[in-house]
Amino acid sequence: MRSRVAGILAPAVLLVFCSAAAFAQTTPGFSGALDPLFQRLLTRPSDLGNTLQYGADVAQTSDVESAISTYEQLLFYNPGLSRTRFELGVLYFRLGSYDMARGYFETALKMRDISPELRQKAQDYVAAIDRKLQPDQFTGFVQSGLGYQTNPGAGPGQQGALASGRFFDPRFFAHPDGNWFGAFGLNYVHDFEDQNSDTFEASFIGYDAQQFALHQFDIGLLEMRAGPRFGIPTDNPAAGLSIKPYLVATGGLLADVPYYDGLGGGLTLHANAGDVAFDPYVEVVQQSYRNSSFYPLASGLSGTLSTYALRVSAPLAAGLSLQARAGFAHTDAASSFDGYGSYAADVWLPWNFSLPGDSRIWTLTPTAGVSYWLYAAPDPTIDPLVTPRTTEWRVGLGLDIPIWQQVVLGLLVQYRDDVSNVSTFSMHDLAVSGGPMLKF
Repeated sequence: MRSRVAGILAPAVLLVFCSAAAFAQTTPGFSGALDPLFQRLLTRPSDLGNTLQYGADVAQTSDVESAISTYEQLLFYNPGLSRTRFELGVLYFRLGSYDMARGYFETALKMRDISPELRQKAQDYVAAIDRKLQPDQFTGFVQSGLGYQTNPGAGPGQQGALASGRFFDPRFFAHPDGNWFGAFGLNYVHDFEDQNSDTFEASFIGYDAQQFALHQFDIGLLEMRAGPRFGIPTDNPAAGLSIKPYLVATGGLLADVPYYDGLGGGLTLHANAGDVAFDPYVEVVQQSYRNSSFYPLASGLSGTLSTYALRVSAPLAAGLSLQARAGFAHTDAASSFDGYGSYAADVWLPWNFSLPGDSRIWTLTPTAGVSYWLYAAPDPTIDPLVTPRTTEWRVGLGLDIPIWQQVVLGLLVQYRDDVSNVSTFSMHDLAVSGGPMLKF
């Protein structure tokens, strides 16, 4: 039962993650020492080729403060280059010095040599700074579209009697169907503007999918997380060390009737090591499931869900970044055979790029993941002698195509394959979805 619920929700979860791709920076190391190119630059400061080549190299640094020092030297020798001022603005932006960043972007915009592409990027950064300097900040997305799945209920292929001697309900066999879906994500941050960078953060995620034919798989999800984030002073401000306790409230519909709700909390820590961000967290949620005509045994899933996980994000190359998550989850369900422990790992690789002659940003996001589910006991309704163990493999590809200003066409393809020692838990599903998305 539990893997079936996860199967129905999986495309919604991936859609939300693929819709969250952000700007990426680059990370090759920078020692701060004078390399041969910089030595030639100092001896021949008027050589524009050296300046541009070194600027391109140093822009990929993870040592932001050293890079700023280097670029300021470049600016001294070549004060008329808009690119140098722009890169200084980017570096100060990365450091969180938004007033300094704005100054460099604004002066870059006044330079005669600025290209249309660089002008647009500088204007985007200035707009981002305006938002960040507000004590109350909102970001998010809204999307609506159509989808198709070969197996929306994550059901097995048609089969006869189960090992328990019962017959599998044919309404839950693997059947293809299309759907309409709607999704949104909203992040809110209030900056208390104190020396510790303390904030209050809240996030909301919603998803709804209405099947064209298989209405037993109509789903609706709503989830909220909120809590204060306390900055932890250190000798290295770039470490960005902080801790955040938070509350969790979640609920869902299945087959258009209330299916579950949950209430709990968690604790997460944030730290930076160079350009790599680490966010370990622990979360405990008390879940309550309700029986319905389609799902008469759902209440057996009720129990405490505990999750221990680590999120990591880092820039990899120009426009390419890494987002990864690994964790363990455990629940003590009311029905012993619905209790489980699971290990999971997922990787997202958002790549922001522009087509030749077009400054608009496209985002391509390949994804891959694996989960291992170990249930607590055999399910007597399926096979009373075998405890299910299921390995789930998944791959996906998301693409955001710019349409107009903040509107993109969001497309997503995901394939999932479950392999289990109990045949009823084995299945595969191909999901395709797409529709216009507004990012803000």
